[in-house]
Amino acid sequence: MTEDPRRRTAARALLRHHLWLRRRTLGAAFAGAAVYTTVVLIIPLVARRAIDDVVEAGHTDNVRSYVFVLLGLAVFRAIGGGVRKYQATKNPAMVANDIRDRLFAHVQRMSFSFHDRIGAGQLMARASTDVSMVEQAISPLPWFTQSVVMFFAGVALLFFVQPLLASVVGLVVVIAMIVALRRARALYPAAAEVQARLGFYAQFIEQQVQGIRVVKGHGFERVFGAQGAALADDVRRAGTERARVRARFSASMLAAPGLAMLVVVGVGGWLGATGRMTAGDLLAFLQYLALLVAPVAAGAELLAMWPQGMAAAERITDVLSTESDVIERVRPERLHAGGGAIEFRNIDFGYRDDVPVIHDLSLSIAAGESVALVGSSGSGKSTLAYLLCRFYDPDAGSVALDGVDVCTVALQELRRAVSVVFEDTVVFTASIRANLAIGFAGAHDDQLRRAAELSEADEFIRALPDGYATIVGPQGYSLSGGQRQRLAIARAILRDSRVLILDDAMSAVDPPTEAAIRRGLVTAMRGRTTLIIAHRVETIALASRVVLLDKGRIVADGTHEQLLKNPAYRAALALDEFATASPTGRDQR
Repeated sequence: MTEDPRRRTAARALLRHHLWLRRRTLGAAFAGAAVYTTVVLIIPLVARRAIDDVVEAGHTDNVRSYVFVLLGLAVFRAIGGGVRKYQATKNPAMVANDIRDRLFAHVQRMSFSFHDRIGAGQLMARASTDVSMVEQAISPLPWFTQSVVMFFAGVALLFFVQPLLASVVGLVVVIAMIVALRRARALYPAAAEVQARLGFYAQFIEQQVQGIRVVKGHGFERVFGAQGAALADDVRRAGTERARVRARFSASMLAAPGLAMLVVVGVGGWLGATGRMTAGDLLAFLQYLALLVAPVAAGAELLAMWPQGMAAAERITDVLSTESDVIERVRPERLHAGGGAIEFRNIDFGYRDDVPVIHDLSLSIAAGESVALVGSSGSGKSTLAYLLCRFYDPDAGSVALDGVDVCTVALQELRRAVSVVFEDTVVFTASIRANLAIGFAGAHDDQLRRAAELSEADEFIRALPDGYATIVGPQGYSLSGGQRQRLAIARAILRDSRVLILDDAMSAVDPPTEAAIRRGLVTAMRGRTTLIIAHRVETIALASRVVLLDKGRIVADGTHEQLLKNPAYRAALALDEFATASPTGRDQR
C-alpha cells in the first residue's frame, strides 16, 4: 500500500488538532518528563564527583552529604516520573475518546448513500481498532520528547566527560542509526496493510453476526467459515510481515547502544590505563551511555508504532473528510403550519449515476390524504418516501412539504414532521418503554399505552415478564418479527407527526393481527397525511387513493376500486393469479 501525501497531511492535522485540545494533560506530561530528565542527567555528575572526592581523594567526611543529595534527587525523579506516567497515559485515552466522539457524530450526520458505500463493519473497525492504534501511537510522545532531550544532552555530557571516547562512540552510533532508519521505510506500508485487512475482517464478522440465522438456516457454516478463515489468514500474514519489519528495525536501533558499550570497554579501558581517564570519569561515562539506551529504545518504539498509528489515522480521516450528500443550510427555513401536503415536482433520481430509478415524476398529495404507492419491486415506491424524508436528495426536481422545499428545512425539524415505519424493523437493546419513546423522551405512560393499543402491541407487551420495562435483546431477536413491527408502528404513532409513512410495515404480521392493526391505523391516520407502501390488498384499502408506479413513472392514479379495472394494477398485485389458482396451485380456468 503506497503513501498518499494528502491523506498523510490530513491525518497529521487530525492528531495535531486533538492533541491541542488536550494540551493541558499533554503539557503536564511534558513537565513531569522535564523534571525526570533533569534529575536523571544530574545524578551521574553527582556520582562522578562523589567517586573522585571520596574514593580518589579520600574525603570520607563528605559521604553523608552525597547520600542526602542523591536521596533528594531520587525523590524528585520519582515525582517527575509519576506525573509523566499518569499524564502520559491519561492524555492518549482522552484524545482517543475525543476522536471516537467526533467519528460517531460525523457518521450520524452522514446520508444514506454514505452508509450504502461503507459497511458497518468498516465503520466499527475505524471506531475501535483504528482509534486504538492512534492511541497507542501517541502514547510514547512524552517519552519520545524526553528521550530526544536526554539523548542529545547525554551525548553532550559524554563529550564533556571524555571527548575522544565520545567521538569514537558517536561514530559507531551514527552508522548503526543510518542502517536502522533505512529499514524504517518499510514500516508504513506494512502497518497500513494490517489496518486494511482488519477492516475487511471486521466487516465480514459484522455481516455474519447479523445474518447468523440465514447462515445456519441454509447450512452455510462451512462455506462462510472457510471465507472467514481466509480473511483471518490474510490478517495473520499481514501481521507477521509487520512484526518482521518491526523486529528488523528495532534490532538495528538497539544494536547501537550495544556496539557503543563494546567501544567503551575497549577504548575506555585503554584511556584509563594510560591515565587519561579517572574512575569517576569512567563511571559517569558508563552511566550516561546507559542512559542513551532508554532514549534509543523509546525512539525505536515510537518510530515502530507511528506508521501504524498514521495508517489508522488516515483511515479515520477518510471517513471524517467525506462530506454528506445531504447538506443542511446554515440558515434553514421553518416548515409552515399545515397538515402535511406533499408535492413531488419533476423528480429524477438514481442511487447510481448510471441506474436511474425515478424519471421526471410529479405527484401532489393533499394534507390529510392517505395514498398507497403500489408497484413491482424496484418501481420507486420506497425511494419516494426516502426523498420526502431527505435520506437522499433528488438529482433533479424538488420535494415540498406544506409548500416548503425539504432541502431548505433543518433535518431535525423535517424528521420530526415525518414518521417512518420501515419494513426492516430495528429494536434496540433496551426496555420496551425506551424503544417506544425513541425521539419522544417525554412521553407519558398513557401516551405509550395508547400508541401500543393502536398498533395491537399492548397485549403482548403486558404478557412479557416485566411488561413495558422488559429488556429486549440485541436487534429485538427475543421478539417475533410481527411483534417488532408492531413496536415500530407504535413508535411512529407516538411521535404524532404530520406525515406517516408505512413502508411495507405489516409484512411480518399474521392476517388477524394485520386486521386489528388496520383498525387502529384508521384512528391514527385520521387528519394525518399517510403514505402506504404495501403489496396486500387489505392494507392498500386503507388509502383513499392509489398511485401505481412502474420503472419510476406514474402509470395510474385513482381509488383502489377504479384501478382494479387496470390490468397493470392487477398484475402488480398478482390478483388474477390468486383468483385463478386452486389450493393445490393448479390453474382452475
